[in-house]
Amino acid sequence: MKLTGPSRPPREPRRPAIILAHAIVVRTSPAQGGVGAADIGKVEVWYDAGIRDAFAALAVVSASGERVDKRDAAIDSADPSHVTVSVNRLNPGKYTVRYRALSADGHLVSGAWEFEVRP
Repeated sequence: MKLTGPSRPPREPRRPAIILAHAIVVRTSPAQGGVGAADIGKVEVWYDAGIRDAFAALAVVSASGERVDKRDAAIDSADPSHVTVSVNRLNPGKYTVRYRALSADGHLVSGAWEFEVRP
């Protein structure tokens, strides 16, 4: 006579984990809440992962609501987590940078940060 224990259901093969995460801003230049030079030349943002080219945007707006960037926001071809936009010489004052990006998981993320140019 052969004794057997309770039968176990067959194991399902393990599936690789799927990680879905929205892009998160990890660094900006000028720094959030920081001070930028009048002749900074460009404003930059870095995300924690690469972003898709579609919908990538970066805009710099003065305290009076005037857009002061050159409308040439672009993803760095050597680093898809890095986006830049050119600006002319900035007058002293506060500026708001608005960003928008399409995460690798397909979600659109957006937000803003401020910096100041001092005389």
